Amino acid sequence: MAKQFKKTKLATAVSIAAMSLGLSTAANAVVVVGGDNGWEVSFDGNVNAFYTVTDYDAGFTTLGYVNPGAAGFDAQGVAGDVPELDSSRVTSGYLPAFFSFNVKSPTVNGLTATARISFAPVIQNANAKNQFYGRQLPGNNGGVQGLQGSGIDTREVVVNVDGEFGTFSFGRTLSIFGRQAMLKDQTLFGVGAPNKQNGSISAGRTGRGYTYPNFNARFSYKTPTVMGLQAEFGLYDPSVEQAVLNTNGGVLLNETDTPRFEGELSHTTTFNNGSFQLWMDGMWQDIESNQSAAAGDVTVAAVGFGADVKMSGFNLLGYYYTGEGLGRSLQFVGGTRCEAQGVICQEAENDGYYVQGSYTFSGKTKLSGSWGQSTEDGFSAINAGLNNAAMANTPDVELNMWTVGVYHDMTSWMKVVAEYSNLENKYDNSTSNISGKTEADVFSLGAFLFW
Repeated sequence: MAKQFKKTKLATAVSIAAMSLGLSTAANAVVVVGGDNGWEVSFDGNVNAFYTVTDYDAGFTTLGYVNPGAAGFDAQGVAGDVPELDSSRVTSGYLPAFFSFNVKSPTVNGLTATARISFAPVIQNANAKNQFYGRQLPGNNGGVQGLQGSGIDTREVVVNVDGEFGTFSFGRTLSIFGRQAMLKDQTLFGVGAPNKQNGSISAGRTGRGYTYPNFNARFSYKTPTVMGLQAEFGLYDPSVEQAVLNTNGGVLLNETDTPRFEGELSHTTTFNNGSFQLWMDGMWQDIESNQSAAAGDVTVAAVGFGADVKMSGFNLLGYYYTGEGLGRSLQFVGGTRCEAQGVICQEAENDGYYVQGSYTFSGKTKLSGSWGQSTEDGFSAINAGLNNAAMANTPDVELNMWTVGVYHDMTSWMKVVAEYSNLENKYDNSTSNISGKTEADVFSLGAFLFW
């Protein structure tokens, strides 16, 4: 069996990390092991670490899911149940570490298959040195048993079959809607919104310009590129609503008798010293409740539009999305609610955008800045009269962030990063005292090793 060792250029190394959130091919890997029968096995990945210093205002939560009513905003908009906090941590960034196995088949009858399995650990525990014994909870003299961080996330288990017809794919990988916006975000190689005291990755720009698409099981088809045009369509394992708000605390929207559909249409053109890409993405899913014969249902739907212009060392990027029931940060989290019997259900209106500009010096040092926000309209009051199930209206929520950063390629396999972000969560309800804002300031220094 022959062995081929490939030293990648920095662009390839960066592509490996970014495409670890999609599907890398064996050709991008550092080490490719080939056999006489035409099969190839390869490996790629990264390890990263960031020192992050953060100043949290009282009431701040990274994904903006604080309940202002429970927090008790005062006249100045300060939430009292989540205290002010200064934090200094050593963690993984928005990208976890990756170790990925790739398999490539020989080409038979014009068909070539590639498979990928990716493991994605983080370096930190949940803010506790001994990961086998976590922080003690109030009222629990024994503390919290079990692993408190440094877990392994199996992000991808996916197969691509390529031919003249395009690409047919099946398995688990990053969902289509919001994918481009996340992969092009400068904080992908930084921290962005911090992970506070938990043992997971940071949030990047999640909920502050796009919603997190997550990794899901699906079948998909991607067309060949024709005159710069390409389309991709996916049929996904459907989601229930994970944060339905109702008076009895149960998840009422739990019946999914149709799949979720996602798609993307893009056009890319190149010119001297540059390129231009336009894309549109979208998703749709119905969710019902089986709680009663007259149970309600909701539709979660969204569409997004993006543009990416590159010329010489300059890069300008913009993305906008709008939808209903989508959720303010994580898709299918908090975008809907039902009263206790599930007869009356509601979808919140969502939208958001971000703009980003950068300049890369000598192909090695990128200076970049971005601004973005996501908004969710408040739910209107429900007075159903079923088991005293009336629910009050909720505040409009706006989450925004601006970020500046320096991303420097020391070698073809090492990147160092310095990044600063300011985050703000705003809550506004004109009919009650549920109004106010909270902020966080984040500075981080970090490094990546790619292979």
